[in-house]
Amino acid sequence: MATFSMSLVEDDIERGIHLFSQHKYHQAFELLMSYAKEGKAQAQFTIGLIYDMGSIDLVDKNQAVYWYKKAALQGHPDAQYDMGVMCSKGEGIAKNLVQAVMWYRKAAQADHAYAMYNLGVVYERGYGVSIDFKQALSWYQKASKSGVAKALYNMARLYSLGLGVNIDLEKASILYLDAANKGHAKAQRQIAYRYLQGIGLEQDKSKALYWYKEASIRGEGKAMLDYALLLDSLGDISTAHYWRKRAKQKPY
Repeated sequence: MATFSMSLVEDDIERGIHLFSQHKYHQAFELLMSYAKEGKAQAQFTIGLIYDMGSIDLVDKNQAVYWYKKAALQGHPDAQYDMGVMCSKGEGIAKNLVQAVMWYRKAAQADHAYAMYNLGVVYERGYGVSIDFKQALSWYQKASKSGVAKALYNMARLYSLGLGVNIDLEKASILYLDAANKGHAKAQRQIAYRYLQGIGLEQDKSKALYWYKEASIRGEGKAMLDYALLLDSLGDISTAHYWRKRAKQKPY
C-alpha cells in the first residue's frame, strides 16, 4: 500500500512538472503545493520555479528563494544552482557572491553542468573568489564535457589570450570550432575569422563564408557586418547590403 501511495505521489509531481512545462502555472501550483509543504524536494523546486518565472500574478522572487532553498537543502542540484543564481543577482535575497559560489559548488558536486560553467565564470572574473584562471579553465573543462557550448567558447578565449595557460592558437581554434558546431553564435564568428585569416588552422575562405552565415542567421550582429564585408570583397553586393541592413537593426 505504501509503495502504491508513493507511486501516486510521484505521478502527481510529474503531472505538475508537465503542467509547468506547458505554462499552466496555476494548475501546476495547485497540484504541487501540498507536496512541497510535505517536503518533496522536486515539488518544492517546481514551486520555486513557478514563483520565479510563472505568470505575472504568481511571480514572487522572495517565495522563489524560500522554496528553492528548501529543495536545495535536501540536495536538489537544480535548486542549488538556482539558489546560486538568485544570490549572484540579488533576487529574492540579498546579493551575496560568496553564498552564490557555495551553492554553485554544491550543485557542481552533483555534476550540474551549468553550475560548473558558472564556477568557471566566477573564477575567471573574481566574483566572490580571487581570480584564478587555472581554476576557471578546470571548471570550464568539466562543463564542456557535459556539452555546454559557452564553456568551450570561454576555454578558447583563455587559450587565445594566454590566461592561465600558454597561448595556443591551434587549441583555441579547435575549441571555437567545437562550440560553433554546437550552435554558439559568437564562436561561429570567431571560427569564421580564423578560417579567413588562417589563425590556428588552415586558411579557407569558403569555410569562413559558411560560419559567418551561420552566425548571422543566429543574429550575431558583428558577424553580420563581417559577413557583409567578405561578401563585398567577393562581389556579392546585394547579399552584402542585406546583411549590413540587418546588422543596423540588431543591437550588439
